Amino acid sequence: MSDLLKKSNKEKHQFKSYYCASCRQQKPCQLLTGWDSEWRSYCCACYYEREKSRAKEYSSYEKVLVSKQRESKEHIQQLQLLKGYLGCKHCQSKEVDAYNLYENNQLVCQPCLMVKEGGASSPISFAGQSKWYKRFWKIDLTEWLENYKSLPVNKNCADKWKENNYHLKNCVCLEVEAREIFELFSNLLKEKEEQLKECQCEISPKVRVSSDFYAWCEKCDNAIIAASKKRVIKNRNDPRFWGLKTKEKVLCGACLEQQKEQMPTLRRAEFVRYRKVGRL
Repeated sequence: MSDLLKKSNKEKHQFKSYYCASCRQQKPCQLLTGWDSEWRSYCCACYYEREKSRAKEYSSYEKVLVSKQRESKEHIQQLQLLKGYLGCKHCQSKEVDAYNLYENNQLVCQPCLMVKEGGASSPISFAGQSKWYKRFWKIDLTEWLENYKSLPVNKNCADKWKENNYHLKNCVCLEVEAREIFELFSNLLKEKEEQLKECQCEISPKVRVSSDFYAWCEKCDNAIIAASKKRVIKNRNDPRFWGLKTKEKVLCGACLEQQKEQMPTLRRAEFVRYRKVGRL
């Protein structure tokens, strides 16, 4: 029982000890990010905005379809490049660097690149790709590239072709897959939007910064001394402390001076005192 209590207290302490790695203003409750180890240190709001940004690529069925058509065309071109590759002039290897092939459409010998640069991405060869398609899709890659100048959209499409050789003439598998991807991303975003309503991320009452010692004015970029070790700005540099409603969260004394007339009377009098004694 005591061990469980210690573990519970430790987890509570860990929860209180860090803020979102992006906005730094909220303690993550991990409602949306608990399953994703790379995003557990982010609050739900930042994670949702990231997913929302990613979903723009899949915001309509037409966009997804055009993207899939382009990817299919590029993939066939890359396989054609691999098929015609005779091998490296120096080491005779037919393995090329996968990154250069997929990103730049270039055939760069992977073993030679490894020796020259001290590192490279995974090796890829036409023989290896042929084995993969033969094993998982049960098709002859060379036959498809030479006779049909295309490839099945997926394994299901390949199975339909094996049952009916005329499937390619009326194939709508790419359209079906694009529709499924669009609906998947659309539904996932709606689910996350609903989950966001139950978010329990705790917002920091003070504006937090990335440095232990300094912050920067969001208007003129002048350095401001932060509250040491707590990573928060001092009240004097928070526009809210002076009764101001601005989009900037951190302002230096000079920039606050420009908005002095907008401060409530008592706050303005206190601000003048701060300026006289040199605290701002």
